[in-house]
Amino acid sequence: MITPFSVLDTRTKEWKKRKEHWITTYGIQSELGREDTQSKTIFWDNPSTNVSIFDPVLCEVMYDWFSPKDGKVLDPFAGGSVRGIVAEEMGRSYTGIDLSESQILANKEQSDKPNWIFGDSKKIVFGLEDEFDFVFTCPPYYDLEVYSDNKSDLSQMSESQFDESLESILYQSSLKLKNNRFFAIVVSEVREPSVTGNYSIGKYRGLVHKTIQMCEKHGLSFYNDMVLFNSQHQASRVGKTYFDRNRKIPSVHQNVLVFVKGNPDIATEEIKGGEPMCQVNGTKYLTFRHAAIDIDPNKLVASEVERRCRSTKSSYKDWQIIGEETKPKIKYVVGNIPFESPIQISKLCELSEMECRNRIESNNPIYRHWKKVDGWDITYEDMESMWEYEIVMEYPIIKCNDIEFYSLKEAGEYFGISSERVRQKIKDSKHSDWIYLYK
Repeated sequence: MITPFSVLDTRTKEWKKRKEHWITTYGIQSELGREDTQSKTIFWDNPSTNVSIFDPVLCEVMYDWFSPKDGKVLDPFAGGSVRGIVAEEMGRSYTGIDLSESQILANKEQSDKPNWIFGDSKKIVFGLEDEFDFVFTCPPYYDLEVYSDNKSDLSQMSESQFDESLESILYQSSLKLKNNRFFAIVVSEVREPSVTGNYSIGKYRGLVHKTIQMCEKHGLSFYNDMVLFNSQHQASRVGKTYFDRNRKIPSVHQNVLVFVKGNPDIATEEIKGGEPMCQVNGTKYLTFRHAAIDIDPNKLVASEVERRCRSTKSSYKDWQIIGEETKPKIKYVVGNIPFESPIQISKLCELSEMECRNRIESNNPIYRHWKKVDGWDITYEDMESMWEYEIVMEYPIIKCNDIEFYSLKEAGEYFGISSERVRQKIKDSKHSDWIYLYK
C-alpha cells in the first residue's frame, strides 16, 4: 500500500498499478456526465479529455487512512463517479451531492451503490439525517472549469460569491461530521484570469489559504497537508513557453488538506476499529490507549488504564476488561455484610479505621461477627447492595430467660444479682434457659 508521506507521487509504478486496477475492475468513467464542461487548463493528467479526472488511488488512500472500514462518507461536491464507487467497494457508505442532474444520472449508470443526491449542497447538507465518519470532497477551483450555466453552480459565481458559498457548504458539512473524525479537501491554487481588455498579472487567488481559514473558523483543526504530485507530461510540453513569457511555473500538484474535528488520537483508535477491549463508567473503548486519551490524556496512559481495569478494588469497579470482569476480594465481614477493607467498614459505620481494625482483631465476644474471611464469590453490585442493610455493631453474649444481654454485668443489674451469680447460673444445668450465645 502507499506509504503515508506528505508527497503522494502518482508517477510511481505502484500508484499506476493501483489506478489501473480500479479503472478496469470497476469500469470507472468519471468523465461521463461532464461532456459540456468548459475547462481553462490543459494540464490535466488525461490528455484524452479536457476535464479533470479524480484519482481513484487517492480515494483509496484517503478512505484507508482516515475513515473506519464501515464508516459513512459525505461528499458535498461529488462530481464524477470515482469517489463514490471507491468508497462503496471499500466497504464505506457514501453520500455524494451534485448540482448537475446529468452528472448524477451518469454516476448512477456506473454504480447504484452510492447514495447519489441531485441538488444544491448549500440547501441539502443541513437536512441530512445521518452523521458521517469522514468528509472527503473536491470543490470547484473557482472558474477553472465551468460545469453549467446554473447560477447556484460555484463555477459561475464571482470570487466573493464563490468564497461565501464554499464556506457555507464546508461549515454545514462539518456539522454533519461526528466528533473525533477527519475532514479532507482536495484543492489547488488558481490564478486570476487575464484576458484582452482586462489585463491581470495572473496572481494566485489564495484558494488553498482561504479553504484552511474557512475550516478552522468553524472548529476544524488543520492537521495534515499533503501534495498530490501529478504527471509532468502535459505541463512539460508548454511549460517553457509559459515560463519564458512571464516566469509562471506550471503547477503539477494539488493540495490534499486534512482537518480533524476533535481529538486525532481518539479518531485514530476508532478508525482502527475492532471489538471493544474495556469499559470505563459505562463507556466502551477499543483499547486501553483509547480510554486514556478520552478520559484524561494529561494524567492517564494505557498501562494505568489496564492496571485499573485489572484491579479488584471497588474504587475501580467501573473499570473493566470486557470478558474478564473482575470481582471484589472480600476480606472482612460484619455479620453477613461483606467488605474489602477496614476503610470501607469505617465509612459505613462512622468509626475510625483503627477502631474497625481493633474490633476485627478483638477477642471480646460482642465483636465476634467482626472477622476476616476468604473465598467469597460476589459481584460489586451485590456487595454494595448488601451495604444497604442495617449493620449490627455488637452482638449479645448471653441469654437469660429469653432476654439477651451484652455482658454479665448488664444481666446482673437487670435481675438484681452479681455478675458472678449470673456466671454460676449459666454453668448450672438446672438453669437451661441461661446460656452463652457463642462458643
